[in-house]
Amino acid sequence: MTVYHYTDLKSGISILQDGFIEVPETIDNNINSAIWFTKESKYLPSTLNDNKSFDEKIKTVGCMRFVFNNEGELTTWKNFINNLKLQKRDYLEIMMNLDKAGSETSNWFCSFKNISLKELVSIEVFTDKWDWANEDNIQEAIRKAEL
Repeated sequence: MTVYHYTDLKSGISILQDGFIEVPETIDNNINSAIWFTKESKYLPSTLNDNKSFDEKIKTVGCMRFVFNNEGELTTWKNFINNLKLQKRDYLEIMMNLDKAGSETSNWFCSFKNISLKELVSIEVFTDKWDWANEDNIQEAIRKAEL
């Protein structure tokens, strides 16, 4: 199954320089941080935790996606949330907020380990369409974001 990790251009370029997608440091409440993926090949505003449309995102910060072929290595949203052992009230609040944002958590998967760029199927940048993240296409996406 193919899954996508979406990010803004600045973060995407940093990932390219590092050579891997890095798991963020653990945040509040000792909840393990993770790298998040979605089965959605189409960008959704809830993907990057904001309500900007794809057009707004392209015009302001640009967008890259990292394509990974999940061979059962990733954890589903359901397993992630179940492992948190939340109180029912907290669980329902999280789910209600995600539903309001239009999130389809059944499409979400995560990794608790860094993922090397060598493991990816492709790295893409959005210009007028999703295309390979080569130097020319990245520069074109940056120009569009600067407008």
